[in-house]
Amino acid sequence: MSVSQKQIDAILKLSAPKRYSHFIKKVVGWKQLWALYNDGWAMSESDKGELIFPLWPEKEYAELCVSGEWSDYVPKPIELDDALDNMIPMLKEKGILPGVFFTMKDGSVNASIDELESDLREELSKYE
Repeated sequence: MSVSQKQIDAILKLSAPKRYSHFIKKVVGWKQLWALYNDGWAMSESDKGELIFPLWPEKEYAELCVSGEWSDYVPKPIELDDALDNMIPMLKEKGILPGVFFTMKDGSVNASIDELESDLREELSKYE
């Protein structure tokens, strides 16, 4: 499940919609997504002050954000079933936005928590 630097560079150059699509396919294919953890999950904030929970499709992309205020954080996998059953409902309840494919340079791909859940479930249905 290792991603080469060439693959990382190519994916990060994709448009936001294509990165989002890549995220959905990889997360469903591997049945997990990644976030940064250190005694709690890494969070970011939008320009409007909304909390954002950064998420990545693979460990290598999360590792790119282990710097600055997140320098003590480590990538931690979240099983897809746990994300759908627990994480997404908790984010909805607390009004936290998903930060899909977050990068330090560009922030994250804009998607609502409902869109993320719907797209993950739709992609998952193709595998069942």
